[in-house]
Order: sequence, then structure tokens, then C-alpha cells
Amino acid sequence: MPELPDVEVFRRRLVEATTDRRIEGVDVLDGEVLATTRAELDRALAGSRVSGTRRHGKQLYVGLGDGPPLRLHFGMTGYLTTVADHDEPPRHTRVVLALSRGRRLLLVDQRKLGEVGLVDSADDDVAQRGLGPDALDLDLAGLREVLARSRGALKPTLMDQGRIAGLGNIYSDEVLFQARLDPRAPAAEVSRGEAQRLHRQLRRVLERAVEGGVRDFPRGWLLHRRDDGARCPRCGGPVERFTAAGRHGFRCPACQSREG
Repeated sequence: MPELPDVEVFRRRLVEATTDRRIEGVDVLDGEVLATTRAELDRALAGSRVSGTRRHGKQLYVGLGDGPPLRLHFGMTGYLTTVADHDEPPRHTRVVLALSRGRRLLLVDQRKLGEVGLVDSADDDVAQRGLGPDALDLDLAGLREVLARSRGALKPTLMDQGRIAGLGNIYSDEVLFQARLDPRAPAAEVSRGEAQRLHRQLRRVLERAVEGGVRDFPRGWLLHRRDDGARCPRCGGPVERFTAAGRHGFRCPACQSREG
């Protein structure tokens, strides 16, 4: 599932594709991903230019001048890519934006769980969805407040979009691994020093993932070893699969023990 770093990469890809280009038309190949009508989408997009973008957690908002902003959510398998006019679009392409000067911006989504819609404003939509602060906007005091108010374990607390927007299964595991914190530990029992470590690694992991285009990950990340019995990249011990509040994840019992 695309998480904050993925959606930030998609945002930058969209900005690059649409800079100095006009949206000439929209072709909906599969209406199942629409959260609006084809006619409304065409009226909002055809002839417009992108006037700004905003990412909040896993949501991407695209300003269209005086018109309603476009909202993109990528579900489990969605992503944005660009092709030239004469190129064949990838399989599972659902929506095509025809751009001036011979380019097309594509929403590809195999499982069709993403959404393309129009909203009154990004701020209103974020509020209506009950989203917490974006993970990269969260300061240490905000994180400590989130943890103190939680009655659950660390991993599901970090993944709760109403508390912190943007983290999913993979990056919550990575952040907790880098912070050397047990994902099953009660969030409210995290010490001041642990919260500082968690906040530092939260920013570091997300920013590094974006910088690498969510492809080039450091060798010392758990992400490469997400398999029961794999070897921990830090200590060489076995990686363990666990469940916390119905959320599955991976941890190193030696590096992320509650006592350690």
C-alpha cells in the first residue's frame, strides 16, 4: 500500500509532468476509481493548469486554479506515471490525463481501491476524513501527546490515520526498528528519551525514503528483511513476525526488546 513517502514521490512526479503544461482532457478507462462523475471531472480538468499541490498523509490534492481541487488516493496498488503520447500505457491504467506538448499522466491501479475525486478544499477534506497531522509536520510535543493519549501499542498507534497521517505497515515497522522500540509496547508508556528517539527516526526514515525515490533504501534497514526468520541487518539475530491489535509486522526481538 502506498504510504507517505510513495505519495510524496507521486506528488513530485505530477508537478514535474504538469509544469508548463495544460491538461487538455481526461479519459476515464475504469469508472470504479471515480468518487465523482465523469462529466464533473472533465469540466474541472479539461483546459486547466495545475496551480499547486499538497500532500497530507496518503492523500494528494491538486489545485486547478479557481476550480475545485482534485483529490487522489492510491488505495493498495495505485501509482502515477507519465508516458509520451505514442507510448502504450501500462496494464491496469484507470485514468489518463492528456497534457500539452505530447505527454500523458496516468493513474495505474491494479486492485482499483484508489479514488479520484473533487473536493471543496483540501483543508475541509482533511477535517472531514478525521485525519491527524501529517507525519512530517508532527513536532516532538505533538508526538508525545499522541502517544500519551493512546491506549494501544506503538505500531497500531503510529498507523492510526486519525492520530498521525501517512504511516502504514512497512514504514511503521521501519521507524520503530530504527528507534529500537518494541512495536508491541504500550504507546503511553514510552519515556521522554524514547519519544525523542522515535521522533528523530520518524523524520529520518520518511525523508530518506522520499530522497531515494522509494527505491534506494539503506542496507541497514529492516525493510530488506521483512520475513519470519530472516536475519536482522543490525545484530544478525532472527527477525520475528508479530501481531499487535490485528496489525501484522516484523521486528528484531534482540534489538527491539521491551527491556532493551
